[in-house]
Amino acid sequence: MEAPVRIVDAFLPPLLEGANHDFAKGSVTEVVAGGEDACGILLEALSGLRLLEGGKILLLGEDPAELSREELCALRSRMGVFHRGGGLISNLKVLENVALPLLYHSPEGAGAIAERAAAALERAGYRGNLFELPGRLSASQRAAAGFARVLAADPEIAVYDRLSGDLHEDEREAFLHEAFAFHRERPGRVTIFLGPRAGSIAAGGAGTVVHLTKGRFA
Repeated sequence: MEAPVRIVDAFLPPLLEGANHDFAKGSVTEVVAGGEDACGILLEALSGLRLLEGGKILLLGEDPAELSREELCALRSRMGVFHRGGGLISNLKVLENVALPLLYHSPEGAGAIAERAAAALERAGYRGNLFELPGRLSASQRAAAGFARVLAADPEIAVYDRLSGDLHEDEREAFLHEAFAFHRERPGRVTIFLGPRAGSIAAGGAGTVVHLTKGRFA
């Protein structure tokens, strides 16, 4: 069975230099990218926001570079992405940030989506005003809101960019524990953690660690 995420002879210098790696169905992988900037670039490549100079990144059997805008949007709806710091839209309230992707992709009505977003925020450990703007939030609140957006989407692929980078140790352990529990809830879900150094997922449970070194995975 083909892996849901496949990196095939990928060139995006200097980050990827003919890189190859398969993220198998049901796998949890920590990718040590070797630098803060490298994590962000790799996240963009994995989510189809940055095109390669050669090779392919295949997501659920699709090459984002070959898709129309509508097709790419549909593919991204099957992914959940946590951007460092939560990646929240500054002029949208917390609840709106979590609900926005669902409004585009879910057949549910606005009321049901709002309830789903609120439940995801509660599960993510968000303790604050649901109608607050991101600029007024603490680092842990922003992270919880960004994590809730992944939870609400129930994706086939979940990618976390430095999920625990700005958190205290107890907060980091709580987020990782919940991310692993969430991974197990959907059979076959692929979970990828990106970080600049090894050990970011140690508190959550078992997983595979791969290093991106000199443009290749090892």
